[in-house]
Amino acid sequence: MDSKTMLLGLFGGAVVFFLVAVILFKWLSRKNTGIGSIREYEELRLPGRATSKQALYSLLQRVYVVWERVPLLRDYLTTIRKRLSALHTYDEWKLRLEIIKIALVAWGALLIAAVPLFLFARDPMTLLMIIIGIWVGHGMIADAFVHRLENRLLRQLRHFFADVRHHYHRHGMVEEAIYDAAEAAPYEMALHGHEVYAVLTASDPEEKLEQYYEVAPKRFLKGLAGLSHLVKEYGDKTLQNGSLYLHALGRLTTELNLDILRREKLSYLLQGLTAIALIPILFTKPIENWASRYFPAMDDFYASKLGWITKIVILLIILGSYVLLRKMQELDGERKVRRRKPWEQRVYDLPRVRRVMDRIAPEPGTREAARSAMLLKETNSPLRLEWFFVQRVTISIVAFSLTLGLFVTLHGVTRHQILHAPVKPDTMFGRLSAEDEAKAKEAAALDRRIIADVKGVKKRLSEAVITELRKDPLLTQNEAQLHAAAKRMVQKLEALNGEYLKWWEVMLALLIGLGGYYAPAGLLLFQRRMRNMEMKHEVDQFHSVIAMLSEMDRMSVEHLLEWMERFAFIFKEPIQHCILHYEHGAEQALEQLKEEAPFLPFVRTVEKLQLAVEKIPIRQAFDDLESEQTFAQEQRKQDYERLIETKAGWGKMIGFAPMMSLIFCYLVFPLVYVSLNQMSVYYEQIQKIQ
Repeated sequence: MDSKTMLLGLFGGAVVFFLVAVILFKWLSRKNTGIGSIREYEELRLPGRATSKQALYSLLQRVYVVWERVPLLRDYLTTIRKRLSALHTYDEWKLRLEIIKIALVAWGALLIAAVPLFLFARDPMTLLMIIIGIWVGHGMIADAFVHRLENRLLRQLRHFFADVRHHYHRHGMVEEAIYDAAEAAPYEMALHGHEVYAVLTASDPEEKLEQYYEVAPKRFLKGLAGLSHLVKEYGDKTLQNGSLYLHALGRLTTELNLDILRREKLSYLLQGLTAIALIPILFTKPIENWASRYFPAMDDFYASKLGWITKIVILLIILGSYVLLRKMQELDGERKVRRRKPWEQRVYDLPRVRRVMDRIAPEPGTREAARSAMLLKETNSPLRLEWFFVQRVTISIVAFSLTLGLFVTLHGVTRHQILHAPVKPDTMFGRLSAEDEAKAKEAAALDRRIIADVKGVKKRLSEAVITELRKDPLLTQNEAQLHAAAKRMVQKLEALNGEYLKWWEVMLALLIGLGGYYAPAGLLLFQRRMRNMEMKHEVDQFHSVIAMLSEMDRMSVEHLLEWMERFAFIFKEPIQHCILHYEHGAEQALEQLKEEAPFLPFVRTVEKLQLAVEKIPIRQAFDDLESEQTFAQEQRKQDYERLIETKAGWGKMIGFAPMMSLIFCYLVFPLVYVSLNQMSVYYEQIQKIQ
């Protein structure tokens, strides 16, 4: 069996196993939307039931326990657990089940697909690209599974709101409506529904509500819990359009529907872009083999120093596109996973590092320190200013070291290419025959032997080479061939002597290190640019929250700010500062809020809050929200369309950048470069003939 047939068989088996894994995951994770979904999950845990699903789930639970005892696997499971813990806060059994399903399916599919590639990969660059592809692929699969669970919870929440409305019409009591809706809800939503019911019926509901705010995965759940608590404590109110509670619940449902539609449309427009950005990793070697087969001179280019630099540039473009796409997708999340102690903090805690960083980092009060601190706040980064500069300096040192090591490695690769490349005639532009290739390898071996013998000669190098060549009886018979071989070896010796680390390479490494120093700041600037697109959307959500609460009699500006903080993502930090300073002066705290978040629509909202502090009631300050509701909804639709189109355009440009760079840098540019070199050699040969 030849290698081609074996490769096809391995790929066919990988495809079959991957499809089986996908079907298995779909079967395990199919949605439970029936009324008795909680009871179904509880029955799966009862001993003595010999169903196939219970046996499979028990096996997965045991696998989780075994993996948790292995240090590296335990850290890996903890990473996934941090992302899922908010969705399954109240059920350890279900949380472990989802974690182990994601881990098994993701790594099973990736390893099955990567084994054939590892078997047939020979050069280190291809192996590096495969490893990076596995890492990126795992991130894609894990993100897809987590987003799937988040979207499922949002869809369940939409049906839950409708059930609450229905049961409130029946009972007229908030806690009874929440309880009946939770009993009929799917499993994940039922857990949160029962927790909201526990908040409403607790002996100290205020404290219980604050605890729920800390663990609720979605701001809509926070809104439901807070709104139900207010109505439970102070009673409902009849407005012109009906119940205050149902009116507020309707606005909350409208925001939820808009968020679901936005997520689905963005997911539809951006789906597959990360995979498209990853495709060049798989196609670099096939393109290289194809080009070397039909254009033999391309083989020398891919093995040269310039060819290696081209591969590394493509690899960096792929990694950069992947990171930017991940940052774009993270903007849609509400809960950011934060490490307990970042590595930047652990490095900064070292006494020697702290002394050095205190000299490098800008002093507090300077313009650079204020600008960097504001950038961290605007992007909601968990890093402090000192840790951020530790990150920048570390990336700079790593970039400089890797670049310097790359140049040293490339010099070694070039030396190896000079010594071991078959000696081709100057007039040969195609592929050598088997006989000619054997002669070319013999000539290369002769060159290596002579070069090793005359390696220490500094003066009269050409004469020393000719003297060594005259020891070969075949070359002494042909004087022209002898001088041609001597000229070729002298050129190789000069090329070998020129392969050392040059000053401009060190300077280039320093420049790349400087670029690495500014790379984290550039990434935060890109993230801030993406977040700025979401500002108007968040202000519109604030207006919905204010319209939802402004009719309540005991509502104050401070309480409105607390509700806005729960729904905020971009303006969260400034609103938190305003709440902290509110007791020391409401007017000054709101003025500071306008200075920290100078976005015009948000500033207008804060100015209305200033009017509502002492001069007029809240409902009068925001009376235009009801009168312009129809116009505001149409404007929001247009803003949503514009936002989605802009994000989709950015995503497509970033996602297709690796593919375009692969085609241009790895195929078009090498073809043009080699063609120009061959034309130059061909022209020189013609000049010699004339």
